Amino acid sequence: MSHRGIRQYAGDETGNVGLGQLGFKVISSAGNSGDGNFAMIKVIGGAADVHVDIALVTHLGDDVTINDVVTGELLYGPFKKITTTNHDADIDVLCYYGNPI
Repeated sequence: MSHRGIRQYAGDETGNVGLGQLGFKVISSAGNSGDGNFAMIKVIGGAADVHVDIALVTHLGDDVTINDVVTGELLYGPFKKITTTNHDADIDVLCYYGNPI
């Protein structure tokens, strides 16, 4: 049986394969991503009680700050710039690139 390419996967699997293929940027201490096209943010590392505050600028013109984001949380949106503050030790924020808007 030959592999059917992307049609080999179910819808959820296809989404997961596609997400991350454009790469990601890691923010490992307080700072920002710079301007870009980001589709998802994932917080990894650290103990369950550590957190990071994230300020977001979207391509829609909205500025949002989300406090106390913990390990394992995912945020989706059309992000233009991602800035972290109150960045606890051993936490990384993965900023996944999306398609250009």
